[in-house]
Amino acid sequence: MELKRYKDAAPFEFGDFTVRELSPDVFSIGSVAEILVPMGAERDSRVSEKTHRMYVVVTGDLEFRVAGQTFRAGPGDTIHISAGEEYGFHNGGYEDGRLLLIRVPGPTRPERY
Repeated sequence: MELKRYKDAAPFEFGDFTVRELSPDVFSIGSVAEILVPMGAERDSRVSEKTHRMYVVVTGDLEFRVAGQTFRAGPGDTIHISAGEEYGFHNGGYEDGRLLLIRVPGPTRPERY
């Protein structure tokens, strides 16, 4: 058992986003990160290299583009992206957004969120 406290997960800047890696060190097959997405922030389109990439919207209203489809996602919505799928997102809402990102396999250094 390993406990990683939120307060011990130091936030770092990644472009327009603030990220916290929340995974305990013992969890090496995947990872969980929190991403703060300010109003107007954009995640440029890219192709997923992860076998599984899931975004869970905690707060905000974000526009996702995945595999040629565009849709809005709000609190409680989960988006799964497979390896090889192109994706990106934009916060065009009226409040900052917060996402949980679950990745399998976990991050490699340097990771590109």
